[in-house]
Amino acid sequence: RYRDTRGGGGGGGNNNNGSSSSMPEFSELFPDNQGGWSSLKSLLTSRAVAGTTLFMMAVTFVLLRPHSSTIEEGSGSNLNPAATGAVGGALNNNNNNPQVGSKEITIGEEHQETVGAPMEHHIHEYNKIQFFDSPDKMKPIYSKGPILWDEEMGGLHMFENVCLTNNVDALRYRPDPDTGLRGLIYFTPDENIAKNSKRCVPCSNKQSMENWEDANKDRKVVGHKCGMPGLHAMFASSVGDWSDCIMEEDNSNLMEEWGQTQSPVNVSTIHFFQEPAFVLQFDAYDNQKSLFDMLMTYLPHWDKFLDGSRGDGDNGGFPFSSVISHSLQGCLSHSHDWFCEILHQMYAFGEAKEIPWEDNENTLYCYRELYYNQVGYQRNLDHEGLVTREVFGEFREMLFRKFGLPRRRTVEDRLAELEYEKAQGKNNNGNKNNADDADDEDDGNDTKIIFYDNKLSEQTVWNQMESLISKARGLEKYQNINFVTQKDFNQLSVAQQARKFNEADAVIMAHGQHMANAIFAVDGTSFVEVGCKVESLIGNPRFMKLMDGKYRAVEKCTEGGDDGSVCVSCNEDGDDGVKFTMSPKAFEKLIDDVVASLQE
Repeated sequence: RYRDTRGGGGGGGNNNNGSSSSMPEFSELFPDNQGGWSSLKSLLTSRAVAGTTLFMMAVTFVLLRPHSSTIEEGSGSNLNPAATGAVGGALNNNNNNPQVGSKEITIGEEHQETVGAPMEHHIHEYNKIQFFDSPDKMKPIYSKGPILWDEEMGGLHMFENVCLTNNVDALRYRPDPDTGLRGLIYFTPDENIAKNSKRCVPCSNKQSMENWEDANKDRKVVGHKCGMPGLHAMFASSVGDWSDCIMEEDNSNLMEEWGQTQSPVNVSTIHFFQEPAFVLQFDAYDNQKSLFDMLMTYLPHWDKFLDGSRGDGDNGGFPFSSVISHSLQGCLSHSHDWFCEILHQMYAFGEAKEIPWEDNENTLYCYRELYYNQVGYQRNLDHEGLVTREVFGEFREMLFRKFGLPRRRTVEDRLAELEYEKAQGKNNNGNKNNADDADDEDDGNDTKIIFYDNKLSEQTVWNQMESLISKARGLEKYQNINFVTQKDFNQLSVAQQARKFNEADAVIMAHGQHMANAIFAVDGTSFVEVGCKVESLIGNPRFMKLMDGKYRAVEKCTEGGDDGSVCVSCNEDGDDGVKFTMSPKAFEKLIDDVVASLQE
């Protein structure tokens, strides 16, 4: 309650309602003796605080406000204040989404600038992969290679700035479809190549090729180099040039005639991988071909890369960071294919990641740096000194550990294992001749022979095999032989197939791809392939020497031949199917020969 010093206020000196009848003087509220403290106190009133806050917010807004709110973010375009003549046109343009290559004027608060459509709007890059939505957006690239990665080993080549295509006709090859054929687009500014109307046509798959420089009949037709096994060369000045070239009627007809139709055909998008990639090519329909055509070439390089990775880390000696396989999608990630499982368990490509590919007929895959493992380079192991016993032994030892196989690899270790079992008094008194797959246990010192008739196959089939085995079990001389039949290898996992071969002393089976499981057998195992005509990569003497194995092929009987010879009688079953039988006498002699070979 304040005192009214001006009088005239009815009610005397005090206000009846407890309030002053008029506003107090400033001097009364803040006497002079309070000095600066009173001034500070005035700023702390609610009105003063609110006013100060609003003032500071206004200052902050002005200072932090962008100069222009319409500049296209990330355009990277240079400002052009001089471009004022087009202001009127820009203001009259009602299209808020200008077409590619158009120019648009945006007006800032205090200036004008020109913003063009940036190249990055049409070229995206993610995870070190450039994506082009049109061949025209891709800058010209020129290819290099092939360059041998290791001149002493050979087989592994490097290319720069190339694209890969798929041979779609190869899947229709009969009787042997193939998933291991690719086309390679090689870019060159050579004017002579540009004038060649057949520059984009690959040579036919019928012509054998040994290396990039080989000359054959098709080279005279297409007027350019044919490439190398599994990788057929095509030439162009750009992706657009190649796509236009293969669309020409004469070229597409010739490619179809030669079984070399390529995909994609009409390229609309491009994936350009900036980091080194390895192209994995193999025949997914044949385990033996995969083993010899791809892996035998790659093994010595793998051994060298693996040694480097052990020392360096971060993928160490492996020169590539990714793997692409059009032979089988998801080979290294989720496939249970026999060959893919082998690659996965042997740590074939270090920490390199598999590149997923789209099932899109219009997307082309290109690579800044591509490694190609030449298909078939070591098919016959004729490049000596590369796949040595040490390298092959290390490879198999790794598989034995990864698959947890019960028997040791070498003959010496196996004998030591048997001696140990004898010392422990191990003796299995079970039924030694049980043909049930579930009763497959090792019968002590008995010789185990696995038989496979391939009966569920549509190709080579051994008829009446079980009847022959049943008769042999009754013979006194075979009482120490454990005959085991396998109904269908295709129903077994890779680990189960590996164990079957690992436990066997001998394998006798109809000719087919499952003999590739020989890599899981112990050294000294005897292998027999039976068929009307046997062409086996497993039977290569160089391969058998790597594992101290013994191999024999049993084929069709010759006319007028000796009845005592080990051979088969064949019955053509139309198409590609072939069925055969063997006489009891020939079968008995075959078992005698196999047992004798194991005792050598």
